Amino acid sequence: MKLLFDLNSLRPPRSGIGYYTQHLLEGLRARSDVEDVAGWMVSEIFQGEKLSRLMDGEIAAPVMPGAANGGSSSLMGSLRRLPVLQPLRTAMHRRASRELRDDFATRGYVYHETNFIASQYRGPTVVTIHDLSHRRHPEFHQKVAVDHLDRGLPRTLKQARTIIVDSEYTKKELLALYDVPEHKVVTIYLGVDASFRPYPVPECAPTLERLGLRHGGFVLSVCTLQPRKNLARLVEAFGRLPTSVRREFPLVLIGADGWKNSELLSLVEPMVAAREIVVPGYLPRADLLHLYASATVFAYPSLYEGFGLPVAEAMASGTPVLTSNVTSIPEVAGGAALEVDPLSVDAITEGLETLLNDASLRAELAAKGLRRAAELTWDSTIQQTCDVYRALAS
Repeated sequence: MKLLFDLNSLRPPRSGIGYYTQHLLEGLRARSDVEDVAGWMVSEIFQGEKLSRLMDGEIAAPVMPGAANGGSSSLMGSLRRLPVLQPLRTAMHRRASRELRDDFATRGYVYHETNFIASQYRGPTVVTIHDLSHRRHPEFHQKVAVDHLDRGLPRTLKQARTIIVDSEYTKKELLALYDVPEHKVVTIYLGVDASFRPYPVPECAPTLERLGLRHGGFVLSVCTLQPRKNLARLVEAFGRLPTSVRREFPLVLIGADGWKNSELLSLVEPMVAAREIVVPGYLPRADLLHLYASATVFAYPSLYEGFGLPVAEAMASGTPVLTSNVTSIPEVAGGAALEVDPLSVDAITEGLETLLNDASLRAELAAKGLRRAAELTWDSTIQQTCDVYRALAS
């Protein structure tokens, strides 16, 4: 099998889709039944050692033609980050890579688009659709992003010979919202990186000391600070706990700054001042691993998920999970988490109280979570994805 990828999701700062792409590339390149793995950014091809160096961050991602030096370059970088220019950026990337894609198609490569919207390709195409929140909850996204997906997805779904989704929930959503034959859709769960695991207390100590936390003495939530993640209700629910509990188990909100979060920031301000909530922002991966493994409870009452990887990562870290009873999350949790109605502040408060006050329940859920997370491996994800490629390449 010879495989081709659009590598733009590997650009920093890397998102969940970027890590999904990286894990696939790493696993595929280690397989004896994969003849070659190649990818492109702009009009530059990455294969072999050059691809490895790109994945490891040893070489910089190429920039679009026309970017100038000096101050103009800085201006171009700022403009490229504007969401309103996303359609233009996408069109420029596709135009720059058109000839190389045609060349790979003539040589029998299967093209896998891991990030929703496929470029036009004359050979077999596989696409991964991670969720359909832009259709169910457009208010969670900027309008330009919704418009981009609304324009590109129908063509992509028609072009793709196989459509991979992250959960059975997303498969049902896809079949309900688009005219897609069921036989084209394959559910392949994501895997949990092996670095998410229980860590010894001494190994976690330096990270906890920097943040003023103690092992087993805080509630953790990890996500981009945006409305879809339901953090406002989580903060309100946490605020209803007794003051003594909030001070003994502060809420730690880890994640990059999102959009429409001014209400959230106003809500947390008094409790941040009282050290009942800690908001350190985006943290390095090593720190994140230690926080997952040290939390008393991981709280993730998200309103909509196509998979919900943070739930699986927390379970793999040996931490009991409080999460939502909607969308794909119960499917991923597999009965190993305490599930609540994410629209009910009372339910979230009750769930937090239950877990913080019941050590035996925490231990039970932690054990169940470790077993469930062990079923979600990248080896399995890659094997099932290879089965898709093989069917198309034969």
